Amino acid sequence: MKNQPIDMILPWVDGNDPDWREERNKYDSEYAISDVRYQSWDNLQYVFRGIEKYMPWIHKVFLVTWGHIPEWLNTSCDKLAVVKHSDYIPEKYLPTFNSNVIEMNYFRIRDLSENYILFNDDLFPVQPIPEKYYFRDGLPCEEAVETHFILKAEKGMDLQMNYACVNNMVLINRHFDKREVIRENHSKWFDPIYGKRLEQNKNLQFWHNFESFVYPHEAMPMKKSVLAKIWEKEPEVLDKASQNRFRSYSDITQRLVTIWQICSGEFVPHKYQGKLFLIDKNNFKEAADAIRNQAYPIISLNESNTEDFETIKKEIRRALEEILPEKSGFEL
Repeated sequence: MKNQPIDMILPWVDGNDPDWREERNKYDSEYAISDVRYQSWDNLQYVFRGIEKYMPWIHKVFLVTWGHIPEWLNTSCDKLAVVKHSDYIPEKYLPTFNSNVIEMNYFRIRDLSENYILFNDDLFPVQPIPEKYYFRDGLPCEEAVETHFILKAEKGMDLQMNYACVNNMVLINRHFDKREVIRENHSKWFDPIYGKRLEQNKNLQFWHNFESFVYPHEAMPMKKSVLAKIWEKEPEVLDKASQNRFRSYSDITQRLVTIWQICSGEFVPHKYQGKLFLIDKNNFKEAADAIRNQAYPIISLNESNTEDFETIKKEIRRALEEILPEKSGFEL
């Protein structure tokens, strides 16, 4: 069975937009929001170049923004749709500066295909990636690997996201019986493709409830109807979470969608091959070399601190330019 069209959603924030900053600051006094989250790497064009070159089968890219548009973006590109938050998020939840709210309302985007990939502006395709990496016969490819939930309380840590992960699992255990899920999907649960991580499923199979799942920091395949179904099942929880302008302890995250797909049994066992770099002054050259050598299908770049940021930024940009020097159709 051939896959349906597969769209991609790419959320983006221009943290340097003075109008956006002014609006954020109207609500910012009550929250300890770090500007690091909005720090610009100025390399979004390489994300688009990687998508066009290495994922040409993508039907359409939906760039989701507060309203700002990169000056170099070709908005006339047939494979591009620019979507403002106000185009799909209900007015009562706006304005929002909470990525969880932005992502958990994606099913409201009118022209979005049933099958879509949730991308991010810190993900760079650097090898050819076939569509079967994400969808096979219309089903999302997932790593159904259980794990323990580790509670951390390090100074400065984003504790709201810890709580959000717990909130996700509360909903999963409310709607799925673990023993029944494993019994009905035994071959998917213990597929050898998971490698060494398969031991985690073996060790945790006797627990009565799901605690957590491994979360690859990659682009994730999702079905629009699943997100809509979650809203139908838990409207009060999702409504409350969507009222959080900034990240909060009552948030629900997009990871709930992929876990719901796993527990429903509507997935294909898969092992993701990408690489996450938490970049700092000690490892940025290693990350740049991985890009130049195209060592992984997809590379994720997260900054762990702002020290020597400009030096790191220039080195990463040079590496991306070496492998993706030509403009894409998404650029003017």
